[in-house]
Amino acid sequence: MWLIVAVAISTLLLARLAWFIASGWRIDQHLRVLPSPPGHLPLLGHALQMMRTSPFRLFAKWGSMYHGLCYFNAAGTRYVYMATPALIKRVLLTNVRNYGKDLSSFKQFMCLLGTGLVTSNGDKWRKGRLLLSHAMRIDVLELIPTVTLKATEHMLRHLADAKEPVDISEEFRHLTLKVIGQSVLSLSADECDRIFPRLYLPIAQECNERVWAPWRAFMPWLSAWQAQRRCVVELDAILVDLIRKRWALRQEERQQQAGGGSGATASFPHARREDILDRCMSQLTECTRTIEIQLRDDIKTILLAGHETSAAALTWATVEVLKNPALAERLKAENTAVFGAYQDTIRNGEPNVPLDVCRQLSFAPACLREALRRYNVVPLVMREALADDEIPASETGLSGPLVIPRGARVAIGIECIHMDPTYFPDPERYDPNRFVDMDKVDLWSFIPFINGPRNCLGQHLSLLETQMVLSQLFGRLGDRLKLVTPPDVASTKHPYIVPVVPKDGVFVTCR
Repeated sequence: MWLIVAVAISTLLLARLAWFIASGWRIDQHLRVLPSPPGHLPLLGHALQMMRTSPFRLFAKWGSMYHGLCYFNAAGTRYVYMATPALIKRVLLTNVRNYGKDLSSFKQFMCLLGTGLVTSNGDKWRKGRLLLSHAMRIDVLELIPTVTLKATEHMLRHLADAKEPVDISEEFRHLTLKVIGQSVLSLSADECDRIFPRLYLPIAQECNERVWAPWRAFMPWLSAWQAQRRCVVELDAILVDLIRKRWALRQEERQQQAGGGSGATASFPHARREDILDRCMSQLTECTRTIEIQLRDDIKTILLAGHETSAAALTWATVEVLKNPALAERLKAENTAVFGAYQDTIRNGEPNVPLDVCRQLSFAPACLREALRRYNVVPLVMREALADDEIPASETGLSGPLVIPRGARVAIGIECIHMDPTYFPDPERYDPNRFVDMDKVDLWSFIPFINGPRNCLGQHLSLLETQMVLSQLFGRLGDRLKLVTPPDVASTKHPYIVPVVPKDGVFVTCR
C-alpha cells in the first residue's frame, strides 16, 4: 500500500517537474529575442544575484542597462521587465484584460489581503472594484480634512512635547492608520490607537520579513509566527464585529426612516455622517457570512494600501525638506496662505476647513509626488500574461514583433522609469517643481498609483491627507524641526520592505 502511494506521489512530482521544464522552455523560445543580464546559472537563473542585494534596485539597474526592456529568470520563473511608457500603457490599459495579477507576489500578505480587491481577478475583481469605487468616490473626501487635521494636531503636540528624538516615520504610520480607521470605520482616535498599533503593525512586520525569508511561514515555534497568528485572529474578530454592528445600525436607521423619522434613531439621536463602510453597505441587500468576510478583507486591504504608502511618502518628503531649508520656507508660506484663517480652530481640535480650501495647496502635493518619484515607494508592479500577446516592433524598438507568452510574469518597472533621465532630467535630484504643474507630466512615465482601470482607488484620499499633514508640519514646526539621523543614513532605503521605507528610521527633534 505504501509503495503504491510513494509511486503515485513520485509520478505526480515528476509530471509536475516535466510540465514546469516544458513551460519554461516554451517561454524562453519567445523571450530569447530580449536581452538578459549576465550571470545566469542553470536552474537558479539570476536568483543568487537577487539574494545578494536589493532586488528592486537590481531590477531597475537591469532595466536601465537595456533601455527599459529585458527579461530574467528567478529559479525557473521568467520575468519580462518593462519600463517604457508605450509598454506600460499596453499592459495597464490597452491590453489590460490579458494581464492578470501575479498572485504569487502577494503570497506573504494574504493574511491581510485575503479575498480583497488586490488579490482578485476577473468577475470577482470587477464586482469588488464597483463596490469600492462607489464607497471611495470623490465626495467621500469631504470626510478627510477634519479627520486628518485632528490627527495631525495630536502628532504635532507629541513632537513639540517630546524630550527625546522621535522616529518621524513611525509617527506617520500611526497618524495614517488613525485617519484610515476613522474614515473607513468611524473609530475614535483612542480606538485606532488601541487596535491598530497592537494588532495590525505586528502582522505587517512579519509579512515583510517573510517576503525574503519565506521559510518563516513554516516555523510555528517562532514567537513572531505565534504573535502574527494571534493578531490576525483578533483583528479579524474585531472587524467582523464592527461590520455586524454597523449592519444592524443601518437596518435600525432604515426602519426609523420608513416610519417617517428624520434619520436619527433612539440609540443614536444625532444623524450620522456616512463613512466608507457605510457606502459599501449601501450597495448591499443582505449581509451574509460570505459578504462579512469580503468586507473584512476589503477593510484590511484599505488599511494596508491606505496607510503604508502615505506614511512612506510623508517620511521621504520630510527627509528632503529637512535637508533643504528653502523648501521648508515655501511650505510654511503656503500653509499660512491656505490655512491662516483656520489655524485657531485647527489648534483647538475642531477644524472646520472646507475641502476646497485644502485643494488650494500646490507645493505640498508637489513635494509628495516628487518623493514618490525619487524614492519609488512602490518600485514595481507584477502581472501575469494570461494568453500570448504579440507586441509590434513600434512599441518595443526591436527589429520585429515580440510575443509575451502565456504564463510569463511581467514586471512594470516603476523605479526604472521614474529614474530615467529621458523623462526626469537629473533624476537623483529632489525637485518638487517637476510636479507643480501636473499638465506637463507624462501620465505613463509617472505611475506611483498605477494608471488604467486597475489604478489605486485611494490615491486622491492619500494625496489629500498627506499634503495637509506635510503643510501643517512645516507650517507650524518647520523652523523648530531638526534631523537627528545623519542625512545620508536617513535617505538610505530599506533593501526589501515594500512600500519602501528608510532602512533605520528617521529621528527628529523639535527645538
